Amino acid sequence: MRQLILIVFLSAIPFLNCMSQNQNNMKNQIKEIVASIEKAAANRNIKQLTELLHKDYRVVANRFKGSKNVTIIPKETYLQMMKEKKVGGTNYNINVKDIKIYEHTAIVDVLYISETTSDMHKYLVLIQDQNNQWKVVSDIPIVMD
Repeated sequence: MRQLILIVFLSAIPFLNCMSQNQNNMKNQIKEIVASIEKAAANRNIKQLTELLHKDYRVVANRFKGSKNVTIIPKETYLQMMKEKKVGGTNYNINVKDIKIYEHTAIVDVLYISETTSDMHKYLVLIQDQNNQWKVVSDIPIVMD
């Protein structure tokens, strides 16, 4: 019986190692996506943002910058605001605090740090599309004064 338990345990190690490597690969992909989105927003690169954001992308701004309300901005409106230079254009250093992944969904806790404007804490929700490409579907910004 002990031999059977040992064999099962030793057989599971490569499987667990493979799962861990897959999680690390996904986390690295997600970090690259987050960095790419920050750069695209800083440069107001509409084409790149269109590719990185899911078709159902939403910004959910709850009491943003002193407002008393929640504002939900769909992808089309967000990209239009980007074109009109109402959003974007700020370079941030990003610090990914945590990434939680469950199957095809991830939640990213990230700090956006700027030398020229208020810092932001964001929660990004990413999902894998049918081609297993990570896309941001939700952006929840919190301005840090």
